[in-house]
Order: sequence, then C-alpha cells, then structure tokens
Amino acid sequence: MTDFNSMRLNMVNNQIKPFAVTNPTILDAFATLPRENFGQFILESAIYTDNILHLNQKKKFESRYYLSAAVHAKMIQIADIRKHESVLDIGCLTGYSSAILSKICKTVDGLEQHEELVDIAKDNIKKLGIENIKFHHGNLKDGYKKKDLFDAIFINGSVDLVPQAIIDQVKDGGKIVTIKREDQIGYMVILKKADNYVNQINHFEITVPYISKDFIRKSEFAF
Repeated sequence: MTDFNSMRLNMVNNQIKPFAVTNPTILDAFATLPRENFGQFILESAIYTDNILHLNQKKKFESRYYLSAAVHAKMIQIADIRKHESVLDIGCLTGYSSAILSKICKTVDGLEQHEELVDIAKDNIKKLGIENIKFHHGNLKDGYKKKDLFDAIFINGSVDLVPQAIIDQVKDGGKIVTIKREDQIGYMVILKKADNYVNQINHFEITVPYISKDFIRKSEFAF
C-alpha cells in the first residue's frame, strides 16, 4: 500500500524547503493537503515527484499540467498572499492549486475551461470539506468577472501576455502571479497594479509549457 503521508512530508522537506520556502502557513498547506486526492488523469507513481504533472492519462487533457509543488509554493510565498484576501486561480484543473490557496487566503475562485475538470474539482473539495472555494467553467483568457475585484490572480502556466480582461479583474494595489516568457526565457513574475498601471517584477527563471495558446503573443504588445 502506498504511504502517501510519508511521500507528502518528503515533498515538503526535500523539494519545497530546499527552494527557500519558509512560510509556515504555506508549508503546512502542502504538508496536510492530500495531493493524491486530486490526481485524476495523473500516474499515481508521479503524484509526489518534483516535476510538472501532466494530466496525460486522458488524451484531451494531456497538454494540461500542474506546476511542481516547489515552484507553486515559491510563487505563493513571493506573492505574499494574506489571510483576508480573495484570489482567482486560473487553470485550476482538478482543484489542487485552488485547495492549497484556500488554506492561505479567505476565498478562492477557480477557473477551468474543461467542464469535466470543473465537476471533478467540485467533487474533490466536497470530499475534503473545503468550503471557501467556488469553481467556474469558462475560457481562461477571459478570467472570471464578478462584482468585487480580486486581491490576487494566479495563472498556472507560462504566458507571453496577460489579457487586459484579466488585468481589469484585479484590484488597484493587487497583483497577478504567473510565469512570463521573454526572449524564450521564462520568469516567475509579479504584475503589480497601481493607478491602472501595471509594473512587472521578475523573480526566478523557470520555463514551463504555455497554459494555453490564447496566452501566446501574436503581434501586439501587451502585459
């Protein structure tokens, strides 16, 4: 029988902590949330490996993936997400990234373009009794528009650009967290919004696949 508890602690101690993630709330979230419960369409043996996790057990999802736990944890730490904040999680797949964020902030809205994955995500968090997440079906490039703007928006994959529709959904003073490609090099970035301007701060280098073709630059310049 697979000892997922030991594998989860090894993930925290041998993958996340060595990447200089020290925030105890983040470490606790990754140590306690059962990643295996969100492993639909992923090889069971790969669930706790230190790599991106492709949903390659179903053809129509095979281009989609979860970021490695270490990279995801580091992004959350750099973003400095607070307990009172609301977060939009774009490309939430089966709900794991949203469930991690739900342990760190007040509310999470998870957005996924495949309705089947939305249904799975809803079922996954219901089984765990997580009540501060709402999942939505829609095109990732459109974000999710609601009455109140978000304190932070996570885009779970590589982008050339962030569509204006998504920028418009974050509060003034808020931030967009993603991996942005520039001259074929990827950087984990924070886009901070102030007075309707967006200031980009580059952090560590990391190259991962595009989250979708809608985030690939064509000709026009955009954040």
